[in-house]
Amino acid sequence: MEVSIIMPSYNRYPLNLLSLHSLENQTFDLSKMEVILIDDASTDQTEDLKNYRPPYRFIYIKTRRNIGIAAARNLGVKMSKGKVIVFLDAEMIVDPNYIRNRYRHHLKSENAVVIGGKPTGKLYTCLFPEFGKKQMKDIARLIRKRPVVKERIEKSINKKVISEMIGSTIKTFMRPIQLLSKEDIYSFRKLKPFTVKRSYNEYDLLTYLDHNLEKSPLVWLACLGNLSIRRSFFDRVRGYEEAFKGWGPEDAEFAYRLYKADANFVVEPSLIRYHQEHPKHKILSDEGDRNWLIFQEKHPYLEVCVRAIGLIEKKDYKFMENIIEESLSLKKEYHNQYKKFQDSLILLLKEIRILKSRKKTIRHLMQSSGIEADAMKKKQIFKERNEIESYGKYKNLIKLFDLLTNK
Repeated sequence: MEVSIIMPSYNRYPLNLLSLHSLENQTFDLSKMEVILIDDASTDQTEDLKNYRPPYRFIYIKTRRNIGIAAARNLGVKMSKGKVIVFLDAEMIVDPNYIRNRYRHHLKSENAVVIGGKPTGKLYTCLFPEFGKKQMKDIARLIRKRPVVKERIEKSINKKVISEMIGSTIKTFMRPIQLLSKEDIYSFRKLKPFTVKRSYNEYDLLTYLDHNLEKSPLVWLACLGNLSIRRSFFDRVRGYEEAFKGWGPEDAEFAYRLYKADANFVVEPSLIRYHQEHPKHKILSDEGDRNWLIFQEKHPYLEVCVRAIGLIEKKDYKFMENIIEESLSLKKEYHNQYKKFQDSLILLLKEIRILKSRKKTIRHLMQSSGIEADAMKKKQIFKERNEIESYGKYKNLIKLFDLLTNK
């Protein structure tokens, strides 16, 4: 077995079935490919997939309780046999060359971590009564502009639809209405009319790193799930961190450890995939805040905590990159001479996440972090800050310090 595809799923039926259909259509040798679907205690029809019989080796596992995506991925790897591991979200539909385009990179490098470029867009394969306002607007727009969408919806529900009334119509459904079939998934060109473009701000980093991917200390931040890796490398970094419960940065934390283990990150732009739209859960933000605190406690370093800057001002990847590079340079040249200054930056950045998780306004960081209350410590920190500024080489570190202490 050459490739094992690990697909955790929680209440994603029938989206996960359509994703599995897209894997049936791969140009990669299906006899050398297996798919492990981990049904993470779903309460929908996902269990029907235990009877699914595709042309590749398929293993269905259902957990007794919801263990979370990190633990589900680790379980999937444990049950797999492939030399190369591909992690795929249950709602992703991939093009026929997806696995082949990943696999070829792992023949060249033991430490390759292959990530994709920007996804194609939001694909509406099903209509869910739990869709939010933005999703309802997307569907109304598709009905107005794409006749085939209107026809398919009317055929699926056996009644005429009006774009302005589609939201209230969908809310009357007792179950998801499937618009696309296995045959549609096999013909990728049929997916485009059901797709809405979206802004992927999180992929701006890939654009920024285009010519500096191998050298940038931010490269791990661009590794946003749906990656592939050799099993030997996965075992070496000991898999995903299972302390994360619910939605959160398990991908980022795993990518950070891969980065520290000298991963060779590879962006493969030909990894074409569609993200099937599904209902959004309101608690995701709270779960993410809690898990980012866990991440920072596990890795209390500037290169991890610096991402919190994006919570108080517009993201500036160049600024973040310069901060990390200057911090490394300062340590290399002066060792621990300015440790209190460096530690204060981490403490203040961590405080941003703490305040956000408590739903408090992000301000008065000096007071809430405890630095203000320790006069001696504060005096030493500012003394170090002034000395560092006098060197004229660490302008971004000084800019960051002043931004945080004046917040």
